[in-house]
Amino acid sequence: MKKTKLFGVIAVLGISFAGLVACGDKGNTDNPGGGTENPGGETPAGKTINLVMSGPGEREDLDKRLIEGFKEWRKAEGDPNTYNVEWVLHGEDKVDSEITDWAQGPDVYAYASDKVQTLFSKGALAKLSGTYEDFVLENNNPVGIASATFNDGIYAFPFSGDNTYYITYDKSVFTAEDVASVENIIAKCKETGTQFAYPLGTAFYGGAALFTFGADYTISFTEDGQVRSLEADFNGENGLQAAKGMLSIVNSGVWMDQADVIPGQNNCSVSVLGTWKIADAKAALGENYGIAPMPTITVDGETANLGAFCGGKLYGVNPQRSGTDTDRLNGAYLLGQYLSGAEASELRFDELGIGPSNSEVYNLDKVKNNENMVVLSQQTEFAHAQTAVPGGFWTSPEVLVDGMQDGTVTEATLQEALDVLNDSIESSR
Repeated sequence: MKKTKLFGVIAVLGISFAGLVACGDKGNTDNPGGGTENPGGETPAGKTINLVMSGPGEREDLDKRLIEGFKEWRKAEGDPNTYNVEWVLHGEDKVDSEITDWAQGPDVYAYASDKVQTLFSKGALAKLSGTYEDFVLENNNPVGIASATFNDGIYAFPFSGDNTYYITYDKSVFTAEDVASVENIIAKCKETGTQFAYPLGTAFYGGAALFTFGADYTISFTEDGQVRSLEADFNGENGLQAAKGMLSIVNSGVWMDQADVIPGQNNCSVSVLGTWKIADAKAALGENYGIAPMPTITVDGETANLGAFCGGKLYGVNPQRSGTDTDRLNGAYLLGQYLSGAEASELRFDELGIGPSNSEVYNLDKVKNNENMVVLSQQTEFAHAQTAVPGGFWTSPEVLVDGMQDGTVTEATLQEALDVLNDSIESSR
């Protein structure tokens, strides 16, 4: 089984990728009103619509300014309504667990793409149709569209597609050629007496490394978002190849199993670093700040880029908060649309460096020529979309790498370890 690439998976009228098989549309609330062409639906002139929006603490100031931008946009569109929007704190990675009663949850909330199955099964994602669906399909790049798609429908407004990691290095130590392959990185680290930080013991990184030569999982879902079937082939030839590569890194003598290490810290000269650490890395390294896509690795004569997850961030519309109030629901759709639009996306990029999924902003020269966006674009050619992920996938790769570190998993026992890993993932449905 070959792994899915992020680009090339979107068709104009049919969206599908490995790991998501369409089936049903629980949580579907077709949008009333129909978007900006009919901004108020049947809302009486002058009605006050109260909404609640959530996001992470680091974006609170910007989000509150975007709320004011939303209000100005509605006035400019001739919308007669008054919108009161309250901002509350919920991180994109915690919103699914922090909110226990979605009838009292936010109308619009930011979430990470891998939370989609949980949110869908809780009925917390309203389906987008009409002009709202058109807006997503016509105004976002393939990464954004893929992350907004579940069970054969569009269920969110995407706003970023840069939740990944890549090579960050000290240019006073490494050249671009040095960081192009794992073999060169290891050799240079040995030569300079420095270390390579790569948190393989964390599944977000180590699990993704198992995708390197094409091993993957495939999930299908029932109408209510539960797992119908789950198959994986990490114990096949492709998975074994990837695991051999991981073992060579673990046994290299220069490997550090640490996350968020900026080169120059802890005797580290090169790191697999998350995009959320870009600002810190730039500040620490200055003119020596260097980045590159995940390097290639050669195993049994075959070469491929190390696998990586690439996820997105989105705004979901919660139909439970509005209940039967279609005016409030329509207001939530409009707020979600604005937050994923060009104005908001450009502000997030300018102020926080967040890579946009909005295609208009994505194609601006200042975005296309940004060094991080250049590397991100290169990496999305082979990265794995981080959408619905099997529960066992977040623990099984960690057990595998722990065994590599303590010596209980060797090349001789690797197949047996992968059999256990694959069974654990498939049984986690």
